[in-house]
Amino acid sequence: MKNLFPFILFFFSTSLFAQQTWTLQQCLEYAEQHNSQLQKVKNVHLISEQNVLQSKGAFLPVINATATQNYNMGRSIDPFTNIYINQQVRSNNFSLNGSLVLFNGFLLQNSLKQSKDDLRAAENDIDQYRFELSLNIVQAYLSILMNEEKVRNTELQAQTTKAVYERTNKLKESGILTNSAALDVYAQWKTEEAAAIQAKNDLDLSHLNLGLLLELSDPLSIRIVRPPEIDNKQTLSYSTPEQVMTNAVDQIPSLKSLAYKQQSATHAYYASKGRYYPKLTLNGSLSTLYSTSGKTVQTLDTPSGSRTIGYTETTGEMVVTPIYTSIISDKAFGSQLKDNYYKFVGFTLTIPVLNGLQVRTSVHRAQIALSQADLDFNLAKLSLQRTIYTAFYQARGSEAKLSALNQSFTATQESYRSAEKRFDNGIINSVEFSQVKTKYTQSQSDLLQAKYDFIFKNAILDIYSGQPLDIQ
Repeated sequence: MKNLFPFILFFFSTSLFAQQTWTLQQCLEYAEQHNSQLQKVKNVHLISEQNVLQSKGAFLPVINATATQNYNMGRSIDPFTNIYINQQVRSNNFSLNGSLVLFNGFLLQNSLKQSKDDLRAAENDIDQYRFELSLNIVQAYLSILMNEEKVRNTELQAQTTKAVYERTNKLKESGILTNSAALDVYAQWKTEEAAAIQAKNDLDLSHLNLGLLLELSDPLSIRIVRPPEIDNKQTLSYSTPEQVMTNAVDQIPSLKSLAYKQQSATHAYYASKGRYYPKLTLNGSLSTLYSTSGKTVQTLDTPSGSRTIGYTETTGEMVVTPIYTSIISDKAFGSQLKDNYYKFVGFTLTIPVLNGLQVRTSVHRAQIALSQADLDFNLAKLSLQRTIYTAFYQARGSEAKLSALNQSFTATQESYRSAEKRFDNGIINSVEFSQVKTKYTQSQSDLLQAKYDFIFKNAILDIYSGQPLDIQ
């Protein structure tokens, strides 16, 4: 299923009959771009891509920068002296903090593997929806082809019966046939006209169905190309269901998706077990601060005076000391940042001791999820086998039915032609002719349905085996 649609070669036409006619390939390509549900599935894939990126980012250090501006009014602690002051203080704190997980029981490694498996599963989920959408489009496309052919057949039958009625009416006027015989043929003609009207209605509904699948603004406007070789496909492409099953296991996106979900559940289990182990983290920080309470003191070199500090004991002489004047000013912003610069580095070892059984229950849930993923894969594989075997035997039965109905239609067609001549010659009456015509009409209808039923069932086997559809 590497290609967007492995069966876009289902039909091929050398030219388009009109601007609005669609090949199957065009239908599939248009649905790829415009189907809303498919776009939603693609968005899930985009989310999975971001989860992988986030898991990779978990290996990088966590670094945060902070800056604060605070106003303290009233009694507060001076950040420089650590004593209480009673004044308005504006302060700023700047810090850069970082941490790096060095070891946590391989939780990050398993989480990354889990997210990558989820991404691959999401990719296959897209392919699986394409697969299912394409099956629906193929079925709707074949339904249009069948109903187009049905319209042609019913209109031709009605026209033929109309011609028979016109001949019958002339024979009635000439006295060869009774009025009752003419009325019987007239009733047959109008019944077939009603069948043609119903066939046209069925064709409109099949156009509507395909148009809605493609989400066209005018669903009923779609018209399709009829593949030239479609009537030649009457032989099954596979001899045994195992022949299909062997390829299907490697081709079906849903199985691939479930296989990746198995691996994802395995990594999730081991990631949860990693929480039993100690966690070692490297921490570091840089910080500094500024405050309006920060002051700088500058003492003048020249004394501004002197003061007595005592007298000598022997002579009683006065002892003085010079008085220096100090100028107190606000400390500059840059100087405070430089003087208050602080660095820190350290290791933190976190050992889980008791956490309310959170780790234990998390591990057990992951183990159950892993078992569930295994069961989902096995059940899906069994379901696929059942589907393929059923489709194969249905297709084989449809092949045999088609062959028998071909022979039956040939016989009833010859019988109808003979009955038409005998009726014109007055050898059989209108009731007998109507009975032969009804059998012929029913045989034609049965053959038409059997033909397209076989084509679709054989196409299902082609799709499941990942092969281009053999209806070129």
